Amino acid sequence: MTTIGRNTSTRTSAPAEPHALTLNESLATLRRAAAATDELLGAMSDNQDIVPVPGLAWTVSETAAHLVTLLTSSAAYASGARDGAAERAALPPGGAAERMALGNARELDGLVERRIPVLRQLLASAVDEYATAITGRRASGPVETPFGQEDPVVMTAALVGEQLVHGFDLARAVGQRWSIDPDAARLALTGTAPLLPYLVNAEAIRDIGARIEFRIVGAPRFTLVLDHGRAAVEPADGHCDCWISAQPVPYLLLAYNRIGRWRPLLRREVRSGGRRRGLAMRLPRYLSTS
Repeated sequence: MTTIGRNTSTRTSAPAEPHALTLNESLATLRRAAAATDELLGAMSDNQDIVPVPGLAWTVSETAAHLVTLLTSSAAYASGARDGAAERAALPPGGAAERMALGNARELDGLVERRIPVLRQLLASAVDEYATAITGRRASGPVETPFGQEDPVVMTAALVGEQLVHGFDLARAVGQRWSIDPDAARLALTGTAPLLPYLVNAEAIRDIGARIEFRIVGAPRFTLVLDHGRAAVEPADGHCDCWISAQPVPYLLLAYNRIGRWRPLLRREVRSGGRRRGLAMRLPRYLSTS
């Protein structure tokens, strides 16, 4: 989720349970987010499909195609049509960011369609396909993906985050307005909190022992525990070395490295404190993102 790093070890604990979210709630939010993306794509002119997206190596149509492939591949892993564990074993060594980038590139290469009207249709059908696959699973455990085992609620929350953030990317590329629902941002942030240990740069925290409490406004608090090369996410218990309090929308964009840190800090949309407050500023060094 948060800014660039390198995950040099898999010495992390199993992901924690999702924070009081239900699959139906997450799916409903995903449908609304994808509908907003569809509306944005529908408002674009024919020649905007090749517009570069700021900060990404993709054009508008490639970014839209990426959103489609995220959903279709997730549906395939959820249904068992693709073996996520086998694909994970076949990936070359590397950090989370490198593996995600490689996986995204491969999926995008597999979808040659770049016409926006067709991609809109594919996006709508992909949401339905994913919802059917994730709710129709016979197994009760996590879904095997190339990046690890993912709880269905967490997996869905991650897809919500992708829609919100890439919708922001698309709108910025073509100069349109993009509004992120705070409840959707809150769900994406807290719902994917269990994935944070997978993104920790174990080498960077080799000499770090700390508890960082996240206080996303309106959501249950949780704590990222850094323990000398290991990481875990736990419910907040009031004991922390540093706390970060944040409004959900600016922190979502900050976490995905879409905005700089100073604007939300100056607006007090993101605040930090605790006896080791400096951990908040160093947090980007500890985590890796796609």
